[in-house]
Amino acid sequence: MIQVSEETVEIYVSNLRGRLNYETKKAAKLGFFTLHDYVRDKLTKEAEALEKPLQVTPTKKQIKSKPIKKITAPASSCGCCP
Repeated sequence: MIQVSEETVEIYVSNLRGRLNYETKKAAKLGFFTLHDYVRDKLTKEAEALEKPLQVTPTKKQIKSKPIKKITAPASSCGCCP
């Protein structure tokens, strides 16, 4: 588990400005006793997500080829005209 420094938490909280009230309510709703505990948990999860490598394997798409239609001259209705 990655530890987030207290200084990082303080900087994050001081930069909240207009979202401070929203984040405080969200922290209380999620069961955290203080905003600092919530922010510490949030920053820890973000740091762990960045360290975890993406394990996505590229898949190859198969391209379906359409059959080529041959363009022929329009046939005449009678057999006497070339």
